[in-house]
Amino acid sequence: MGRQYQYIQLANKLEKDIVSGRYRAGEKLPSLRKLHAESGRSISTINQAYMELEHRGMIEVREKSGFYARPQLRGLVQAPTLGSGPIKPHKVAINTLADMIQLAISREMLPFGAAVPSPALLPHKQLASCMRTVTSHYQKGRKLGYGHPTGEPELQRRIARRIPGLVNSPPNEEIIITNGCMQAIDLCLRTVARPGDIILVESPTFLCYLQLIEDLNMRVLEVPVDSRHGIDPDRIGKILEEHDVRAALFNPNFHNPLGYAMDNEAKKRLVQVMNDQGVPIIEDDIYGDLYFGDVRPTPLKAYDQRGMVLYCSSFSKTLIPDLRVGWTMPGIFREKVKRLKFNISIASSQFNQLVVAEFLAGGAFARHLRKMRNSLKKQTTDTALAVSRYFPQGTKISVPEGGYTLWVELGRTIDSLKLWSRAAKRNISIFPGALCSGSNQYSHYIRLSCGHPFTEKLEQGIAELGRLVGEMDRPSLAGPLPAHQTREIRIGLNSDPEGLQAEQLCSCIYRMAPGYSISINQTISGNVLKLLASRELEGGFIHGDCPESGFAKIHLTTRRLCVVGPVTLKERIKTGSKEEIAALPWIGNPLECPYCQVMKEQFHDLGLFPNIILRADQDNAISAMIRAGVGLNFMLEEDARAAEREGKLVIWDRESYPLPLSFVTLRSRREDIRVKILLEAVQKIWK
Repeated sequence: MGRQYQYIQLANKLEKDIVSGRYRAGEKLPSLRKLHAESGRSISTINQAYMELEHRGMIEVREKSGFYARPQLRGLVQAPTLGSGPIKPHKVAINTLADMIQLAISREMLPFGAAVPSPALLPHKQLASCMRTVTSHYQKGRKLGYGHPTGEPELQRRIARRIPGLVNSPPNEEIIITNGCMQAIDLCLRTVARPGDIILVESPTFLCYLQLIEDLNMRVLEVPVDSRHGIDPDRIGKILEEHDVRAALFNPNFHNPLGYAMDNEAKKRLVQVMNDQGVPIIEDDIYGDLYFGDVRPTPLKAYDQRGMVLYCSSFSKTLIPDLRVGWTMPGIFREKVKRLKFNISIASSQFNQLVVAEFLAGGAFARHLRKMRNSLKKQTTDTALAVSRYFPQGTKISVPEGGYTLWVELGRTIDSLKLWSRAAKRNISIFPGALCSGSNQYSHYIRLSCGHPFTEKLEQGIAELGRLVGEMDRPSLAGPLPAHQTREIRIGLNSDPEGLQAEQLCSCIYRMAPGYSISINQTISGNVLKLLASRELEGGFIHGDCPESGFAKIHLTTRRLCVVGPVTLKERIKTGSKEEIAALPWIGNPLECPYCQVMKEQFHDLGLFPNIILRADQDNAISAMIRAGVGLNFMLEEDARAAEREGKLVIWDRESYPLPLSFVTLRSRREDIRVKILLEAVQKIWK
C-alpha cells in the first residue's frame, strides 16, 4: 500500500540513483526547490521523500547545508568467501557447544549475538490495545476451552490475505497455526524424514536447524552457498544424483546468516529440480517481510506445482517474539503435520492468535512493517560500515538484502570461539560462526545481529570488538608469541586429582618441558568443555560422551557410577526397586553434567522420572547435601564405597552404570605446542 504514495515513489527513485552511483557517497542531492522545479512535485512531498530516505539510511541531513548521499555497502566491502568443506552427509554433534554459548548470553550484554528485534522497533502500544480487546472475550466467559487444532479461523484468513496466490483452498484447509516458526519446521521435518535420513541445508546455516537435526538423529548434508546469490539449482541437481537426500531445509529469502534473497528464476529452477527428484523442501520464510528493496520477494512455495514445498513462517521477527505465533502450509503432507501437531500440543493458545488477528485486522501491520524495514536497513548499514571502519583491513562483510544479520569473515588466524569468550568478558554478545556448521568450517567467521538501533554505545562495542580482533591477529603477523605468554599449561580436572593421576601428570610435564608452568582448574565436566571452547584450558578430563566435532578425545578408562543416598533413608535405599528409588527425593545436576545423560538413559528412557527437589552445581556441594539427608544422586563407585565404609552415605547395590573417562582438547589447537606437550604427557601416564 505504501508504494502508492507519491513521496514513496520519489524516495524509491532517488534510492536507485544513489545505489547506481549517480549520487556518490558524500555528494549533495538536489535541494527541495530544485527538485520541485524538476519534478513538479510539491515541496511537502519532496521533504517527505527525503525524510523517508533518511530513515532508510540512504542520506544524511546536514544542518543549513542540505541532503547528502551516505556510503553504500555494495562495492565498499568485500564479500565473504564461499565455504569449502567437503559435501558429504554427516552426523551433527553441536548441542553441547551451542548450549554453552546460549547460556552465557545476558540481557545486559551489547546485543550483537541473538537475532531478535529490539523492543523499540515493535508496536507495543497497539499490541497492548489488542490484548485488552481480546481479554474482554475471556471476561465474558468465551474462549476458555481448547482452540481449533489447526488454528483460529480468523487468524488463518488474515494470514491468507497477506500471502496472495499461495493459498488456493479455504485458509483453514491449508494453514496450520504453530507455536512459532521452529515448531512448524520441527513438525514438517518429522513428517518427511526419519532418523538416519539425509537433510540438505545451506552452508552456513541457522544453528537451530542443526540442533533439531541432531535431536532427531538425522544426518546433514551442507552445501556452501554464495553470500549474494544463494543456492545454485544446478549444483543441487548434481548432489541429488549422488546422495539419497530425503528432504531439504532452505531459508531462501534473507538467509540467516548471509542475508541474500535468491532471484525468482533461480527459485523456480530449484523447486523444479527438487520436484523432479521427489524431494520435499521445508521453506523457512520468517524474514520474508523484512526486505530492503521495493517489493517482497516471492517464496519458493509460489513455484510449487506438486505440494512438495512445506512453507513455514511466523510473526516472531516482525511483530512480537513472545507470543510464539507461527504457521505452516505443508502441501500434500498436511494431514500428517496436523496429526503430529495435535499429538504434541492439541492446539495453540487462542489468546495469542486472537491478539495477532486483532492487530492484522486494524491495518496497522503494513505501516509498522514499512517503518521497521527502514529502521533495520539503516541499522544494518550502520553496523556494517562500523565494522569496515574498526576491524582490521581484509575483513569481509556480507551485504544483506533484508533481515538483520551480518556475516563477517575475519583473518584465518582468528578463532571465533575465543573471540566470543573475550567479547563476553567485556559484556559484548556475538555469535561464533563455528555454530553455523556441523563440520567446523567457519571457525574464523562471526554473525552480528543488527536488530537494535545503532547507538553510540553499540558503535563503541563494535570498536572494542575490532580492537580485540586486531589483538588476536597480531601474533600471526609477528611470529610466535613471547615466551611469557606461551609457557603456562592449563589443565581442567573434573574429579578427585588422585584418581586422575594429576600429580604424576604434572611431574611428567615438568620433566618433558622444564620451562613451562602448570595451572589446575577443578570443576565439573561440562565446565571443562566450556573452558576448552573459550581457550581458557589447553586440555581437561571429562566423564561421559563428547561427540562434538570441535573436540578431540582420548579415551582413558571406564569407571562405574552408582546411586547413593543419605543414611537416614538406608532401609528404603537398600531394599528399594528401581521404581521405588526413583520415587525418593533426588538432588539434580546441571544440564551439562554427564550424570544427566546417565539419568536419561537409566531412568527417563524407562519412563521413570526421579523426584528432584533441589539442584547443585558442584560435586562437594552434592556430597554435603547427601550426607545432610537432602536426597539421592550418583557417585563414582570407588568414592561411594569409601564414603559408605565411613558411614557417610548408603549405596543402592542393585545396579551400577558405566561412565567413560576421557581427556579432551580443542581440535583446532592441535598445533599449539602446549597442547602437544600435554597430550604426550597424558598418553605416557595413562598408557
